[in-house]
Amino acid sequence: MSGSTESRSRNEGVHSGHLWIGLAIFAATLLAVVSLRRPEAVWAAPVLSGAIAGGLFCLVAIGMMLVLGDRRSGDFNTDSNSILTRIEEHSMLSDAAKRLVYRDRELDLLRMLVEQDIAARDFDAALRMVDELASQFGRLEEAETLRSRIESSRRSEVERRVREETQEIERLLAAGDWNSASHCLHRLQRLFPDVTSIEDLPDQILGARLRHAAEIETRMREAHANGQVDDAMTLLRELDRNLSGRETNRVLDVAQPIVAAHRDFCGARFRDAIGGKDWKTAVIIGEQLIHEYPNTRMAEEATELLAGLRTRAGVVERTP
Repeated sequence: MSGSTESRSRNEGVHSGHLWIGLAIFAATLLAVVSLRRPEAVWAAPVLSGAIAGGLFCLVAIGMMLVLGDRRSGDFNTDSNSILTRIEEHSMLSDAAKRLVYRDRELDLLRMLVEQDIAARDFDAALRMVDELASQFGRLEEAETLRSRIESSRRSEVERRVREETQEIERLLAAGDWNSASHCLHRLQRLFPDVTSIEDLPDQILGARLRHAAEIETRMREAHANGQVDDAMTLLRELDRNLSGRETNRVLDVAQPIVAAHRDFCGARFRDAIGGKDWKTAVIIGEQLIHEYPNTRMAEEATELLAGLRTRAGVVERTP
């Protein structure tokens, strides 16, 4: 900034000097012309001598200014050339040379990035940075220390995730939500396929589901044996949600009798409600028959009677 200001001031001074010298030459020329036009005047000779002397002085001044200007311009050009030379030398440095110049800064930046990746639990990215630390900078011992630290942090993170997911699976099993428990297990297996602590989880989920199904089956058989048709049908539906594939074969012997008994039970209740003029109950049971046993004779009868039953009960037909 100071060099630019000095250069600007110097240029302004040169321009001002040129202006005054030009004015002086103009004045000397004018006086010489006037003297030559009036040679007979008393003042003509002295004025002409002064004009010639002034002109010579201006010519000498112009010569000195030209010499000084060239010298200053040479100094300025020398400074400019020096700066340009340094810039050119820096730009011609190879990438390897620049890395040597900024080696310490690059090392600090690399260490900072490794710490950031560890804090963000991005362990693979951190290991890639450590590999560069060893291969590019030869920091083998430091790289090994960082690798051990990263692997330890990774193990701790995996153990934490597995522990949390396992606790969630146990909670879902206690709630009887086998599907969600299986989804959690599959996510764990995809994320951590090499973790041995989750190998027993599939058997735990299957065992919990089968135990729960066995309990429901026992209660269902007891309800059927005691003539509790409605309760037995409710338990049969719950059991169906807890069995899959061939597992349902073991309850076929009791499932079919329960379904038949429940169908007959609903039909009897439907007829009793109509006979007792309990129109609202008749509508509810009739809709149940149509929904649960659509291909039976009782469902057909309920469909024929339902419109009139709704009118008597004052019930608006529900949109499917």
